[in-house]
Amino acid sequence: MFEEWLKRLREISNNSAVLVGGKRDRQALQKFGVKNIFTLEGKRLTDLPDLLEGFERVLLLFDLDKHGERINSKVKEILSKQGYILIEDFREELRSRRILYVEDINGEIRDLRCTDGAG
Repeated sequence: MFEEWLKRLREISNNSAVLVGGKRDRQALQKFGVKNIFTLEGKRLTDLPDLLEGFERVLLLFDLDKHGERINSKVKEILSKQGYILIEDFREELRSRRILYVEDINGEIRDLRCTDGAG
């Protein structure tokens, strides 16, 4: 199921921007072939339209802790006013698996592979 999530994420990232909080999130996703990843690290929220130039669809994939929820809410407000199509269901899959931090998907995949190989 989680591998299906990654497959869908890779497919969507071919023609959509994937917006994450920091470089560790970006690195975790890059390991799985996700493209067009942009981080907020060191950027002002008002610079988002320049950062995302050329994309009309943006997948929001911020951490699910209090800080990530706050950032997600602010970014969602800014980008929706700018007319971007926002994709948020990928965060909900993380939430359902109780994964708070995007960078932790590496451990989730490693656990899946260990479980699959153990049987």
